[in-house]
Amino acid sequence: MEKLLAGKALFDSTNIVAFILKWRKHVIIVGIIAAIISGLASYLIEPKFQSKVVLFPTSAVSISKSLLKEWDDVLKFGEEKDAQQMLQILTNSDDIRLRITEKYNLEKRYKVEPNDPYRKLHLKQEFLDRVWFYQNPFYSIEINVLDRSPDTAAFIANDIAALIDSTKNKLQKERAMQVLKIVEDEYLKKKAFVEKLQDSLRWYTNQGIFDYETQSEVFYKQYVKDISKNNTNAIQQLDNKLKLIGNKGWEYVALRDFAYHERNQMFSLMVKYDQAKLDVDRTLPSKYIITPAIPAEKRISPNRVLIVIISTISSMFLAIISILILDRVKTS
Repeated sequence: MEKLLAGKALFDSTNIVAFILKWRKHVIIVGIIAAIISGLASYLIEPKFQSKVVLFPTSAVSISKSLLKEWDDVLKFGEEKDAQQMLQILTNSDDIRLRITEKYNLEKRYKVEPNDPYRKLHLKQEFLDRVWFYQNPFYSIEINVLDRSPDTAAFIANDIAALIDSTKNKLQKERAMQVLKIVEDEYLKKKAFVEKLQDSLRWYTNQGIFDYETQSEVFYKQYVKDISKNNTNAIQQLDNKLKLIGNKGWEYVALRDFAYHERNQMFSLMVKYDQAKLDVDRTLPSKYIITPAIPAEKRISPNRVLIVIISTISSMFLAIISILILDRVKTS
């Protein structure tokens, strides 16, 4: 019981203060040593600078629709779905990551061993630790990059922003080319068919049938006049023409109307073909860059002062605990 009370007395606040004062020189020496070691160690930690690009996505519409139908779509800022799509491209695009990795030789920069069997996995993890993307509540996208060089961090952030367009356009162009191929095939088929119909109509015009309704009315009126004048030669000529129109006129009308319908369809396909070709040949920026990345003037890590303070306090606290335990062992 006396030992227990003695133990409690040992940890009394007054005794602890007295104990610290007794061993203050040792504790201070430990703190000084810890401050020196942690200060030197903090210089061994690779400094990191952060650069950031802030951008807004544009509205996701095709260029043909924007330019040929709804010009105001080109000027719109993107909505939440557009921001989410851009965020997915940035987060999951291996193409962007690989192009940045090759351009800046990140494998060497991140000190990934070339003989490491998990080299690609470790390189990707290092990249994701230093590059991240964020969508803020206003639907803008932030591209954040950490690097030991403030200039390189800014270059990488700006290059990633620049690669968004090429990556997105590549994905869209693959689909646009498929659409173009389908529309082009249909348009060329329709065009060839219309040309055949026009050749058939040309045969009727060579026979003298070129406007069934008007010709029938004019010939009939002239036929009546010639009969009243008893003009035999004219009557015979008009009679032959009326028989020709009567026998072939209905074919001509049916073919003419059908050709008119097919030409309208061909023109509609031609418009779609031009639109699809425009989507393949031309692109629009998919973003508005609000804040480009610039080299940071101050590193974001390490905070050497904080490291020294935390290390010194922790070491002094551990020293007090250690001395307290040793003293307790000796007195027990």
